[in-house]
Amino acid sequence: MSNNAQAWTYASRLFVQTGTFLEAILSDTERQNLNVLGRLKAVTQVAADSSYALCPYCQMERGRVTRDEDGLLCDCIDCGSVRLTESDLRTWSFNADWLTKQIRLALDIPGQQAATQITKDLWRLGYRDHHAVILARNVELIFRQPKDWARACAGGRGAPWLITPKPLREIDPSDSGQKIEWLPMEDRFMLFGGALRFIVPGQFITQDEGDIDPVHGPFSKDFSWVHLEDWEHGPIALTDAQAAVFRALWHFEGAPQLAERVMNKAGLGSTKPIDVFKVKSQNRLDPKYEGQLQAYKMLISTERRAGTYAMACAKRQA
Repeated sequence: MSNNAQAWTYASRLFVQTGTFLEAILSDTERQNLNVLGRLKAVTQVAADSSYALCPYCQMERGRVTRDEDGLLCDCIDCGSVRLTESDLRTWSFNADWLTKQIRLALDIPGQQAATQITKDLWRLGYRDHHAVILARNVELIFRQPKDWARACAGGRGAPWLITPKPLREIDPSDSGQKIEWLPMEDRFMLFGGALRFIVPGQFITQDEGDIDPVHGPFSKDFSWVHLEDWEHGPIALTDAQAAVFRALWHFEGAPQLAERVMNKAGLGSTKPIDVFKVKSQNRLDPKYEGQLQAYKMLISTERRAGTYAMACAKRQA
């Protein structure tokens, strides 16, 4: 199992829980998963009482934290004074806002449809093909909170889509007597390139993270992904036409070219490169599409008088 797959499985487990957790009690594998999720902002460090700490030696007793000339100590009743590291005091919580945004992006839910938090454990993320898309911490909420479930389903036509982590015991949402399309998080989504991707039921996707790694400057090997600095949503997936434009400009090695030559090289019938990056009104504020336009603005420079286009990152290094 890849690092991303392990981290996504761990994220699904964390989402079920509420509250905070100590880094000190995690296994080595869980700490690796935490590092991956931390880079994605799927977990956040929270302030906690640092006057007491769990003993890092026995992990059974909490002791008062003291300091000597070499650093911090935990005064454990059983173990005595035990040296502490920074990680022994770090407390984390899972970022549910990150998850709701990522699932909305993966399902192409328009930005105009605001996510609605029904309860602390239940969200309506919007609508997909007129079906209400509902995120819940566990399947049992549809049995335990029928009124809240009804509120979440409001406005949808057809069977609602229910997204939850897999339960520990076997539960069938259809036992509620309602038509529900259940999408277990671990099976129907995958963490790929710093973002979630939806796996259509019946479709199988293999994870080859090398396919999105930057090879040509900020671009992946086939130019279908681009990595931008300070873009918080991770690598940006490009359409075939957008990838063709960037591939053509890369071929010209940073030399300014007329729009006609660029588009001919790209094999496209559009007049200008910007034509394939325009964001439709229904997709505005959606990071998936705004990211593609941002890549165009950041990487392609234009000279209006001359009518030329160039990409500085494509210049060969001397």
